Parts: sequence; structure tokens; C-alpha cells
Amino acid sequence: MSSITFRFLLFGSVFFMYTGLFAQNIAKSISGKIISEIMEPIPLATVTLHDVDQKVVFSTATDSVGKFSFRYGTPGKYSIKVKYVGYKDYQSPLFVLDDVNFATISLSILENSLKEVEVKAKAKILQVNGGTITYNVDNTIGGHDVSALEALKRAPGIYVENENSITLNGKSGVQILLDGKQTFLSGKELIDLLKSLPSNNLKSIEIINSPTAKFDATGSAGIINIKTKKNQTKGINGTITSGIAYGVSPKQNQNVAVSYRVDKINVFGSYSHILGNYNYLYGTNRHQNGKSYDSHIDDIDKRQKMSSQVGIDYFLNDKNTIGFLVNGNFIFGGGITDTKTDIRALPSAVIDESLEAINDYYGQGTSRYNFNLNYKYEDTLGHALNIDADYGFFDKWNKNLQSNIYRDNKEALISQSLYRTLNGIDINLKGAKIDYSTNLWQGKFESGIKYSVVGSVNDSRFYHVGTGQDSLDNQRSNNFQFDERISSAYVDYKLAVRKWSFQAGLRMEISDSKGLLFYREDDAELDIKIKRNFTNLFPFFAVTVKPKENHNVSFSYVKRFKRPAYQDLNPFVYLLDELSFWQGNPFLNPELTQRLALLYSFKNFTVISLNFAYTDQFNAKVTDTIDTEKIVMISKNVGTQKHWSLSLTQILSPKAWWDVSFNGLLYYIQNNVSFDQYRNLDLQQLAGRVTLQQSFLLPYKMKAEVSASYNSNRLSGANNFSRAVSQVDLGLQKTLINDKATLRLAVNDIYKGNKSRYTQSFPGFVSASYGYYESRQVRLSFSYRFSSGASKAQRTRNSALDNESGRIK
Repeated sequence: MSSITFRFLLFGSVFFMYTGLFAQNIAKSISGKIISEIMEPIPLATVTLHDVDQKVVFSTATDSVGKFSFRYGTPGKYSIKVKYVGYKDYQSPLFVLDDVNFATISLSILENSLKEVEVKAKAKILQVNGGTITYNVDNTIGGHDVSALEALKRAPGIYVENENSITLNGKSGVQILLDGKQTFLSGKELIDLLKSLPSNNLKSIEIINSPTAKFDATGSAGIINIKTKKNQTKGINGTITSGIAYGVSPKQNQNVAVSYRVDKINVFGSYSHILGNYNYLYGTNRHQNGKSYDSHIDDIDKRQKMSSQVGIDYFLNDKNTIGFLVNGNFIFGGGITDTKTDIRALPSAVIDESLEAINDYYGQGTSRYNFNLNYKYEDTLGHALNIDADYGFFDKWNKNLQSNIYRDNKEALISQSLYRTLNGIDINLKGAKIDYSTNLWQGKFESGIKYSVVGSVNDSRFYHVGTGQDSLDNQRSNNFQFDERISSAYVDYKLAVRKWSFQAGLRMEISDSKGLLFYREDDAELDIKIKRNFTNLFPFFAVTVKPKENHNVSFSYVKRFKRPAYQDLNPFVYLLDELSFWQGNPFLNPELTQRLALLYSFKNFTVISLNFAYTDQFNAKVTDTIDTEKIVMISKNVGTQKHWSLSLTQILSPKAWWDVSFNGLLYYIQNNVSFDQYRNLDLQQLAGRVTLQQSFLLPYKMKAEVSASYNSNRLSGANNFSRAVSQVDLGLQKTLINDKATLRLAVNDIYKGNKSRYTQSFPGFVSASYGYYESRQVRLSFSYRFSSGASKAQRTRNSALDNESGRIK
């Protein structure tokens, strides 16, 4: 049945592609692109169609790359008018209604003097367009000279929990895209990648709460699309940035981005690095089986991070473009964690014994590559065809030497042990996809198909270190191979009728996977085979009404899911110290989420959203007990989650020199989770988050910025209750050398308010944890821009491995 349904969807996609190409459209297409005087695209500019009496008969807005396109069917003479804050209005001459492409329309900047302050088309930090909120990183001060992870923390509705998970509007399971493509990483490795990417290369962060069927169905909380700066330049264009930072230890960041365009060829590339150690302090006090285990950890991450990109676009003509893009990210270096655990019998306060464990990561390396070959066709009548072929691979290895020393309360040696762990992960990803869109029946039709193949090999070897030769522990060593094939297809249609707009889509995804675990037991070579097959349909529906000008109300429904990360499926046991372990789970199922959203927007300055999400087979990483004194961290399908949220995003400009961006979130979580048949928990929590960002234009080409955030007590994961945290950041910048250079000074978390504290418990087990991740830093940087041509936005492309690559941890 599943193959028949898939063939039907595939046939429907091809049929509509065919009919869309040859259908006779009664309505005429009007399109173009709005740019500034320096050839930069202007998003969210208002484009209106006027009749001969100057009456507005149609209104729309430009997209994120400055383009607009609409259809209108009443014959007559018309003109278009373009408006954007800080620019002079543009109005075209009258024209007879027909298919018209205005190509590019350049808006001139309005220059106003406010005493000594020069106001030039103020760049907004936040922009809203329907259900999508765009955080413009490039328009901030504090968002520069940090990692992409730090920039992400400042975006509305986004929170990074304990440096290892990202939530959106209080819900886990968010999907991270980089320029519309997956990042090849998730979990801790995704965090590491975002730490390795400099925020100076970022243009904006798009927050999509209710993705359509066009997007891969994974990402139960929504999608965060991180967009990097790219340009197409006639001549040479580039930026060089050098910066230093100090928190607990010094750090240095460097970024170089260059592009060169001549005739039909555009070549571009970038290099960046973040050098320096990062210091973390964290610990846990747990009560288990009548004993207390009080652990304190000093963690120094000595890994250095580098990233690079090289690409080329060849413009065959105005409608056809081919391109090749290579991305690489590299993390290498050592690290050390020093853990001391005091053990005592309850309720006594006297320490019975202590465990000192030192993990020396004397060798670590991570390499990530992605190769993308792209073809794109786009004409002025609304037809667009995009083809992507991708190959990516991920290689990670680490070497760890761990000592465990037990001492009594008089510091006398009780026992000691030494272990060596060698881990290697190799993942290969191949994919291809085709997307097509056209104007059809007074609306827009989109469809596409995609196929990907993933192969993963995990080799883990655990040794007991002796005086002579290391001995292999077969029970803790294994080789796990995982192969998966994913097929998907989607159709989506959008239609506008007067004040109403309707959109509906359906996506089908079929996955076929096989896991093979090799291990030794009693000198025998054994293996375990795990096969799984899934077929799921993911519908999307939205209806929008415009009751009056500048007001929009929409309601949407979407079904999404979250596949397990590849490493979470590997059942091997990884030793953190002799009292704590990490273990994979080969029987993890994808979690399924159904989401309802009601949204109101006014003038793209105010957005109010009410959401409800129900998640089945809720997947969370939990801490459980084993034996009498040990714990294990493992991912499980623990039950269901209900999530309600109410959010407000408000953009204000009280004065010409003062901009305010506010985001408030109130959410309620109910987790019905079960660790086993005897431990069932019904957990509930009402929580809130507030962020406020203010920017000020000052005399002498200076700009100041103040950002503040507050997170209340909250529930995360399955049963983690966290205490409130807050943070205040300050920034100051000045432009120099005819506005070609920028000097920035910033201080993050000035009073160290971002210290995490959380608890988790179930019958027989209670733990309280804390953590501080060097969030207070002082940063100073200098940037210089050079150009011999006029730049404009570079085209974006979506990889064929959007969904699968994000499952690498």
C-alpha cells in the first residue's frame, strides 16, 4: 500500500509539473526585484498596484532576497509603487496589463540630519513576515565577533539549554538549517559546529514555526534557518575581521570572505577560525540508594575550530544557472575534565570516600565536508525548476585516557584504575532532489521528489591499561553499522481569493533502515541485526484572512516528526567515569508531533501567536539508575507531551534614533512519561521568556546596543526542572575610514546571570545540577570592507541532504 501511495504522489507531482508548463494563464504576471543604491536586496518592501485613478487594487511585499511576483487579471492600465522606510518612494509609468518583469528597481536613500546624528535607512534587528520572524544578525553589535551559537541565543524564542540542546518557544526538537541546508550535525556536534562558525559570516536567522509541506518533515518544534552572507559582485568584494575576547582565558577570531565576478562567472569563498580554550564548571549532587554522590567538574575544551567555503556559479543566461559549492568544518585539539565525587551515607554529613576521575582527551578530530551540484531554471512567468545532487561525509575520532582513583575520608588510597577509549565515526551521505513550482489556476503550485542514502560506521574500543600491554574489554567494545534509505515526495498549492488566502500540502516520507552490531562475548564473534521500515504522511493546511488593511489573521495545522540521531541508535556503552555511563538505544522510534497555530500580525511590526502541539513517542535523553550506585544517560521514547504557547513579537521606533525589539513568550508543558511500569510521572510547568533589544544611533557615526533576556523556572527534557536565569549584554561600535571599517566593543552577561541550575527526580532518585559556561566575555574587533564593484544578493540553494545530515551527533 505504501509503494502504491508513493507512486501516486510521484505521478501527481510529475502531472502537475507538466500541466503547469503548458496551462494557459488568464491572469498576468508582474514581477521584479527591489534593491538599494549599493545593489543590496531590500526585503519586506511594500509593492502596490494602482489603477489610472491611483486606487490600490493589489498589495504585496518583497521576499528575503528582494523579489516580488504576483498575478492580476482585470484588463486596464496600471502602475506599481514601491515603499520602504528610509527610502524614496518609486512609482512606475502607466502600462497596459500584461506579463511584465521590471527586472531590478533601485530605491534611493532618504538622508535626514538629527543634530549630529546621521540617519540612513535604519537597519532593523527584527522583521516579521507572516509566520516567519527574521533576526538580522548583521544589524546588531553584540551579534558580531562571536560564534553562530552565541548569535542564535539572542534570537527571539530561541534558548540553548545547558550548552547541549536548542529549544524554540520552549519546545525541543527544532530543525537547524544553514542556508536552507542541513548542518550534518545534531546534539553536541551541532553545538560544536555552531561554535566553530563565526557570526560575522551570518546575515540573518529565520524562525519558521509552521513549515509547509515543501520542507522536510523533521523538526517537531519548527525550523531555524541560519542564512550566511553571500554576494555576486562585478569585480572584487570582501571583508576582513580580526577580534580578541577574554572570559576565563583569551580567545582570537579571524574571518575572511571574498568574492569575484566577471561576465557570467561568480567565484566566492571564505575562511574563519576561532582559537582559544573554553572553560566550563558544572556538577551534580545526587541521592541514590541511601547515598549521596556530590560531583564537581572542571572542564577545559582545548579544541580549535575552523571552517571554510568555496563555490562557483555560472550563469548560462537570464533563466539558467549552474553552481558548485564545497563546505568544510574542522575541529581539532585536546581537552581535559577533572571530576571529584564525594560519597557519603545519608543522612550523615561525613564523607566516606571520594572518587577522582580525570579524562584526558589527548587526541580529537572532526571533519565535515559537503559537496553540492546545483541547477536552477527560473523565468518571469512563475516557472522554476531546481535540481540538487549532494555528497557529504563526516569523520570523527577521539582518544581518551581516563584515571579513576578512590580514597577514604583520610585520603588513603583504596583502589585505582586506568582506561583507554578509542572511538571512530564515519558517515557517508548521498542525495538528490528535484523541486518545481509554477503559477496554476490563479495560484501557485509546488512539488518535488527526493532520495537519499546514508551509511554510518561506528567503531568503539575500550581498553584496560596495565603495566605491560593494554587489554581489550570485549563487553564495552563494538562495531555498529547503520544504513538507511529515505524516499520522499510532496505537493503544495496556495491560492489567494480577495481577502482570503488558502494553502494546503502533503508530504510522504518512506525510510528503510538496517543496523548491524558486531561484538565479542566468551571469545565468540556475535552480531545483532535491527531492521526498521517507516511510511508516514505529513499534511499541512493554512487559511489566512485580511479583515482590513495591514491586519492579517491565519490558522494552520501541520504534522511533523523527529528521527533519532544516528549515534543514538548505537547500543554501545561509553564510560564517563566508573559511576556514570552513556548508552545508545537501537529501538528508538521517531517522535510524531501535530501542531495547531493561530497567528495575528499588524503591519509586520506586531505578531501574536497561539500554538498547541501534541507529541507522541516523546524522545528525551534521560538519566536512569543501574546497579546500586551507578547512573546511565540514554535516549528513550518516554511517553507524550502537550505544549501550549502564547508569544508576542513587537517592533517599535520611539524616536528616529532609537529602535526597540521585544519578544515575550508564555508556555505550558505537560509531560506524561514512563521510565518503566513502576515509574510513571505526570509533570507540568508554566514558564515564560522575555527578550528586549534596544539600539541607539549616536553622534560621530557611533551606535550603541543594550540586550536583556530573562527565563523563568521551566521544564525541559523528560523531567528536568530548571531555575530562572537572566543576562544583560552591552555593545558599542564606530565606523571609520569612510564607513569602510568598523570598530566594535561588547560585553556579554555582565553580571554572570546565565548560570544554570536544574533538578530531576523519580522514586528512589534525586539529583541537583549546576553549570556555568563562560558566558561573560569582553570582546574587541576591527572589520574592513573592500570592493571594486556593486554587490547584490547571491542565490541560495537547498541541499538534497537537508533532513538526513542533521541527525549526526
